Amino acid sequence: MQGVLPDGSAFLVSGLSSRHWYSEAVVEKGLRDAVDPAALPSKAAQALSLLLQERGRPLPPGAGIRLESNIPGGKGLSSSSTDVLSVLAVANDYLQIGLDAEGLYRIAARVEPTDPCLTDDIRIFHQHTGKSGEIVGLPPVTLLYFDAAPGRYVETLGFCREWPEYAGGSYAGLLRRFTAAAAGNDYRRLFDCINRSAEYNQAMLPLPGFSTYRRFAAENHAGLVIAHSGTIAGLLVRPQDALALMPRVEAISPSPVHLEHYSSPYPNFSCRPLSVR
Repeated sequence: MQGVLPDGSAFLVSGLSSRHWYSEAVVEKGLRDAVDPAALPSKAAQALSLLLQERGRPLPPGAGIRLESNIPGGKGLSSSSTDVLSVLAVANDYLQIGLDAEGLYRIAARVEPTDPCLTDDIRIFHQHTGKSGEIVGLPPVTLLYFDAAPGRYVETLGFCREWPEYAGGSYAGLLRRFTAAAAGNDYRRLFDCINRSAEYNQAMLPLPGFSTYRRFAAENHAGLVIAHSGTIAGLLVRPQDALALMPRVEAISPSPVHLEHYSSPYPNFSCRPLSVR
């Protein structure tokens, strides 16, 4: 879920962690040549510069940061946020700066709206400021997701939302219903809130095939999850329904379908793949 509140501040309900996608930053020491900042993606390099300048703690001579990631950009899988936060986290640790996750989020948000990729719990998060809010305890769920527009990419900084005046009140009510449904382990109401959020986003960033996916969610008592600045779509379902639904989701998807399972309790978050035969 992602939207805007009555005070005009943007929010999202932080995404589920993945066992498939990763971004990893490593400090390399003993380098003979000078470190080239351009070796890092531009947003990660900018965030690192902010951290080092703010704390007055440059990397020592011969040290550099290498970043590896398998997350495709422009798809709504938090590729930029994971790159930025991976680099910030490893520099923070190596230089013993002592910032917690909240401090790193605030720096990341100065580069672009960020996601809370350093924490495993599900929470309400303000991506423009890096400020975390209430933790939401979801019941066990399984996510079947895919790229709904394989040839399309969305640049976060280039995409500007213009919310209608009523949006803040609508989202505030939706968020209240969502947190109440999560607290009550009410899958029907939980998935209904997720579907409403996807419908709102369709007016902002239309996704091809949306009507098919929305109809599928309604017919199969699932929640339609949409990347609000990308092209990823997915169905959030009860774990016991996942295996039966997998081939049907594959039949409507224009790209390979990934499956990930998440179990409670939160914030002691656990994530394991659910085998598909």
